[in-house]
Order: sequence, then C-alpha cells, then structure tokens
Amino acid sequence: MRWLGRSAPCLALSLCAWAGLVSAQDLVPPEVKTLPVVEVPPGLEVPESKTVRLLVRIEPDGSAIVEQCNADRPLCDVIDGAIADSEFVPATREGIPVPSRVQVDIRLAVRAAEEEAPAVPLEIEGDAIDEELVFSETAEVDARTQQSIELELEGIRNIPGTLGDPYRTLLLMPCVVPVANGQPYGYVCGAPPSGTAYLYDGLRIPLLFHSAVGAATIHPAIIRDVKLYTSAPAARYGRFTGGVMSGDPRTIPNDRVHGEAELRTIDVSGMLNVPLPKNGSMTFSGAYGFPNLLLGALNVDATVDYWDYQYRADVAMSARSRFQVVAFGGRDNSVFDESQPSERLALGLQFHRLETRFVGRLDRWEVVGTMLYGYDFSNVEDDSAQNLSNAGANIHRFGPRLWATYSAPKFQVRLGGDVAGLFGPIRCQEDPIADIPTPCDPTFAAQTRRVIGGVYVDANVAPVKWLDLSFGVRGDVWSTAGERDAGASPRARATFHALDIADVFVGWGFGIMPAVYSIPLPGLGDVPLEPGLQRANQTEAGVRFFLPHELTLEARGYINLYRDIRFVDIFTNPQINTQDGLPAGFIDDAADGKSYGATFLLQRPFQIGFSTFLAYTLGFSELTATAVSFDRTVSQEFDYTPSYDVRHVLNAVLAWQAKFGLIISARMSTRSGRTEGWVWLDDDGMIQQYIQRVPWFTRLDAEIAYEWAKPGRRMRIALEWVNITQARDAQELSSQSSDDACVFRAGVPAEPCPLVFTTAIWFPNLSFRATF
Repeated sequence: MRWLGRSAPCLALSLCAWAGLVSAQDLVPPEVKTLPVVEVPPGLEVPESKTVRLLVRIEPDGSAIVEQCNADRPLCDVIDGAIADSEFVPATREGIPVPSRVQVDIRLAVRAAEEEAPAVPLEIEGDAIDEELVFSETAEVDARTQQSIELELEGIRNIPGTLGDPYRTLLLMPCVVPVANGQPYGYVCGAPPSGTAYLYDGLRIPLLFHSAVGAATIHPAIIRDVKLYTSAPAARYGRFTGGVMSGDPRTIPNDRVHGEAELRTIDVSGMLNVPLPKNGSMTFSGAYGFPNLLLGALNVDATVDYWDYQYRADVAMSARSRFQVVAFGGRDNSVFDESQPSERLALGLQFHRLETRFVGRLDRWEVVGTMLYGYDFSNVEDDSAQNLSNAGANIHRFGPRLWATYSAPKFQVRLGGDVAGLFGPIRCQEDPIADIPTPCDPTFAAQTRRVIGGVYVDANVAPVKWLDLSFGVRGDVWSTAGERDAGASPRARATFHALDIADVFVGWGFGIMPAVYSIPLPGLGDVPLEPGLQRANQTEAGVRFFLPHELTLEARGYINLYRDIRFVDIFTNPQINTQDGLPAGFIDDAADGKSYGATFLLQRPFQIGFSTFLAYTLGFSELTATAVSFDRTVSQEFDYTPSYDVRHVLNAVLAWQAKFGLIISARMSTRSGRTEGWVWLDDDGMIQQYIQRVPWFTRLDAEIAYEWAKPGRRMRIALEWVNITQARDAQELSSQSSDDACVFRAGVPAEPCPLVFTTAIWFPNLSFRATF
C-alpha cells in the first residue's frame, strides 16, 4: 500500500437543492468531523486535474455513503471506503438532524504523510441551488413509508436478460408473473399488463417497449433508478389497478460535456449532456433499431423498424425558481408473419410527449406548474382475426398539471391535480373470441373529444422516530361525449422502524381505471374504449430486515380484490363450445376476482465483489367470470382459473465484479406450470372448465463484460446470452389427438392433451459502450 500520490484529500464541498422542498436559508449545512487518510494500491492512476467529483449522502446519524463518483472505478472504490469511515456533523433543520445529499469535489493536494487532514465546513452557495440535489425531507419520508422495491442503473446494466433496460427488470420483481417467455410485460399481483402504470420523470410512458426483441423506449443512461410499488402507492400515482413502476431522471454533473454511445446487436444509441449557463444543462438521447439482422439470422418471419428520442433541459431562473423542459417519443413499424397473408400481424405505433415546467419555492412551500402536449398513434391489424383485436388511435392531448408541497421536519403534504383534453378518434373492433380480446363500444370509442382530470392529496406524518404514516386520496373523472365515469381512490400506509434492524409495514389502497386496450399501446392504454370502470382493492403487509454486508431480506403478504377487471388470458380459448364441439358463446372479458399470496426478496447492491437479487412469489389468482351466448341473451357466472394463476415464480441473479473491470453475471428464471384448457357447456346447461397445467419453465441467461477506464472516460464490451439453455415455453394444447375432447375443446379428456411448444427464443447480444 502507498499514500495516494503522498497526498490527502482536501475537500471543497458545495450544497445544492434537490427537490426544492425547503429553502437554503432554513438549513444548517453538514460539516466534516473526521476524515481518514486515503490509502490505495500501487499503480493506481490519479486524474490529471487532481479532482474527483462525488455525490455523497449524509444520514442524520452522521454516517455517509458515496452515491456517484466520476473517477475510475478502482479510485472510486478507495474513496468510497474513506467516506464510509468518515464522520460528519449532519445537516439540521430547526435543530433536528435531517438527511442530505452534497456534491463533493475532492482536490488532491501534496502533503507530508504525518500531516492530518483539516476539517472543512460545507458551505451553501446561493448561486448553486439546483433542484436535482437537495435536502428532501418529503422524499426521504416517502421512501421510508412507501417501501418500494428499487434497483439502480449500474446494477441493472449487469443483469443478463434485460438488455440493460431498467424497465425490463419488472419481470425480475416479486409479485410479477410474465405474460409469456420473451414478452416484456407481466401481471403485477394479479392485475393485467395495462393495469400497471409506467412513469419516467413523473410522466406516463405510452409505449414502454419496442416490438419484437423489445428494447425500451427510454434510454437507460438518463435513468437513475427504477422503483416498483406493487400495492397501494401514494395517491399522486393514479388511474391504475396494478402496480406503479417509476423511473427517476439521472443527475449528470454539469461541470463539462458528458455522453455515452453504445452499439448493440439490435440497435445503436447515444446520450449527450451539455452544461448551460445559470447552473443548467441539456440532455439529448435516443436510439435507432435494426433488429431485422438478428431476426433474419434466427429465421423469424418479421420486419421491425423503430427509433426513439428523449430531451431534458433545466435552468435556474433565480435562486428560488427553475424552468424545465421534458420531451420523449418513439415510433414502431412492425409486420409479423408477412409471408403468410392469413396470419399477418401489423403494428404501427408512435407517441410524443412535451412538457414545460416551472418550479418555484417560497419558505416551506414548493409549487410546480406544467403544460403538456402529447400525440398518440396506434394501428393494430391482425389478419388472422385470432390473436389481437383490431384497433387504432390518432389522439392529440393538451393539459396542465399543478401541485404544491409543504415540508416540515415531521409533516409533509402534497396537493395537486391535472386535466387533459383529448382530441381525435379511436377505432376498435369487438372480437370476443380473439386470443387477446379487448373491451370495445365502437360508437363510444369513435367520439373525438374527451376530458380526463383528477385531484389528489398526499400526507406523510412522523409522530415519533419509530413510526411513519402516509395517507392519501384522489378523485378522477373521465368524460366522453357526455358519458362520465368518476371515482375516488383512498389509501393509507404505516411503517414501523425497529431501530436499524427492520421495518414492519402495512398498506391499503383502492385503485380505479377505465376499460382500456388489453396491452398498453399509445392512445389505447389509458383512454376509455367503453363506459365503466375497473376497480382494485389492494392490501399488503410485510417486514424488511437490514442484514450485515448490505443485505436486505423482505417478506410480504398481499391480497387484491378486483371488480370488473378486464383480464387478459392468452392461453385459454375464449370461445365456449357445446359437448358436441359446436360454438355456443364466449367468455366476457370483464370479471371479478382476487389474487393473494406471499413474496420474498433477498438483495445486495450491485457493486465490487458479489451481488445478488433473489425474488420468489407464491401466488394464487381466481376469477368469477361470465359466459355469454353469441346473441347476448343468455349469461351464466362460473368460477374460472386464469392462465396467470402461476403458483411459483423464482428469479435469481448472481453477479461478480472485479476491481480490475471484469464482470460475470448469471440469471435464472423459473416458474411452475400455468393453466391451459377450455370452457364448455355440458349437457345439463352448466359451464365447466377443463384445466391442464403445463410443465415448469426454466431459463438461464448469462453475461460477461469488461470495463476499462481513464480519467473522465470509460469503455465496456459485453456479451450477453439470452436464454442460453434454449428453453421452450408451452404455447397451447394440441388438437392433434385421438381424444375428441382435445380436438373439439369440450369435455374432459381421458388423458392430458399433447402440448405445442414455442420456438426457443434465444440470441447473443454483443454490445460496446463508451462513456465520457
């Protein structure tokens, strides 16, 4: 070991605002109490500038952790250890210690080895106020109370099978059942894919993934982390019956130009961040896809083209106000089974979002006002008339969002609302026997003017140190040509903190949303297609243990009750036959039901050394469905087991990262057999369901990567192998059988029907990434 250039860090620290919930004049900044001398292995390179920039989080107890570091990884590891061994005087507000984040520039100055590093006060610079880096008591209490499941960008990019896309980690999470192997959407605690809200920087994403291979429409480099709320999140997240997956924007230092370029087997992408005057910055990012090379190599009959873009600008208007612009969009043009006209499926998808924001602060208040413009286009054409219900949308939307947040040490409240006018037609076709039917009232959907609006209030209370309470309620209304649906969504949550050992939490919430398209597509995933609301009653309770070596262990139990849920069941034929195999009716896509079970999560952050993410779900889903005759004159309720009643789901990720840049990781995904079968009308006129569980499905993904870095630059080359075991998923029950029940889809076969398996979805993804 040797001294770092025979020098010790001499700190120059500046504190900036992060969420703007409190003003700098009300705060007493943190101070350095003790800072050990840094020792590093021989041969470690020191930046020519002799400066390393950090983002350091200082806890109320005076401990600290480095959240971001702009130096080479080995040097950052050494500095991480020094900061962890340091002691700080925490920031205070009205004499009460509060958590804080500070931007730290470590300047390396030559000194004699026996000299001690002086304590340096942290100074607030008024001109450096920036909403990206602040004390945020509201955010801190929110995090302690809501108990979301969180993954950060650096860790996500080391998980094989995700293509490095943060939102694709949804399928790793507990309480999530994948729709099918290779599909990026899932059922969250029993709610269908369209019931979960996906957000970036507070805005809902109309199309989360591109077609075919399924790359995300938001560039990973602009996302700091993703959080999944599986049940009863805060009231500001509304209009859903499932979970909420939210991506927070990444804070990029604005000391110089930063960027990233990446070439993958399926696309090319880039990101560029440019500093602006007044402590501002502009970020551009985007991707262009060419998956046809890969699809052709795999002999897939498909033509897929896509692109996407993102833009974010943020500048200070004064010491107490900022102006922001957020924009993103994308386009897909895909055709599957093009060589077979009777099986052709074409998807034309496009969306754009542009929002301007004003952020102002006054004492304990933060006020935000925004104006949004959006455009959505979808065109779904299924010539087979069996897979998807044909639909289309051409929607322009305009509207403001307003909210105000009041913050005090033990109490925070946020009041807000939004309203949007939607202009343009929607085309839908009611096809009750399609594999993925969709709700549709053609006359209702064709209306060209709609209004969607809502108001909410969220409150966090910390009456004592060991208890956090959260209450909220929101009201929403959907108006289409004089037809109005409205509802309220209350929710409450309590979190008990048992020192630093564990958190015990319980939450309840009520969710509502309109009858929308079966899968989230632009203009179809959040716009009513027929009158009526879907409703969810969500309850969960659990405990999260904080173990040594940064391990966390969590167990949750949940029960969700659904009413008029538009369920999606692609593995059970919705057509009902008689005992003789003649068509008699269909299963209505609206049903009541419940999902319940338990989840377990073991997690260690992705960093140097071994890291892990282990999620297990034991779940049950039951529905009370309605069988309807084709002339809709006769109906009958019956107990129905959907295909997503998958009892066991396990996802395990293990990664090892060496200090010299080598990264090896593996992921195993396994689930028990889902149900397949049919529904028929027996000779007594009663509806019956035949259920056959398919075999377990297990898939293994792997990745090996190497990173090398110079001051201010980093490069990475990686080989990711998706489905290295070439596992195949059961697609359907075969009718090629000697048993008439399997042929005519009626009655109970004497023995299980033979299975038809999908083609194995597997491919290598070679990528090269350069960061500066």
